[in-house]
Amino acid sequence: MRTYPRDEFDAVPESPRRQGVHRTREGEEPQRRSGLGWILAAGILALVIGAVAFFLLPRLGIGGPESAVASAPSTSQAAPEGSQPAASAPAPAPTSAAPTPTGTPTPTESANKALEVGVYNATGTAGLGNRVATTARTAGWTVTDVGNWAGAPVNSSVVYYRSAADAGSAKALAADLGIQTVLEAPALGLPLAAVVGPGYAG
Repeated sequence: MRTYPRDEFDAVPESPRRQGVHRTREGEEPQRRSGLGWILAAGILALVIGAVAFFLLPRLGIGGPESAVASAPSTSQAAPEGSQPAASAPAPAPTSAAPTPTGTPTPTESANKALEVGVYNATGTAGLGNRVATTARTAGWTVTDVGNWAGAPVNSSVVYYRSAADAGSAKALAADLGIQTVLEAPALGLPLAAVVGPGYAG
């Protein structure tokens, strides 16, 4: 067995600790630590930005579409139930003021019988609307729509007109049909509408 002179490796402490030695090239370890530091810093910054955007911005009113919808004023208003008739029966929409009676109809008023007229049955009598429409056509009126009344209930027969220029025609139509009440309804679908109500005698 070969013998060697005693050196520092032969000096073993009585309670030795585990030790290791790692050799690196000069400058290698500092560069690795520097790269990891930048990655960790970028990750932390991204987390902070995400947390601010998620929690803080909506409270400041800068958030997404939900905040825009919540802050936008509502402009739509629901129409009162029963204020609109069926598609085949245009009816006057309710206004802030009640329809304006125009007085007892007289046959001497100027009338434009070329205006479109709708005749609607607001009673439970079957065929009454067709009978009144025939009377109007015989008198020379242009009846373009006949059907059941789907608007607000009426207590008696009424002739509605859409604009003040049609008031004379409405009175003349009411006189031809034996209807006493004439009312203005600006939202009427047709220029004139005769609604045959309870107690109509014709």
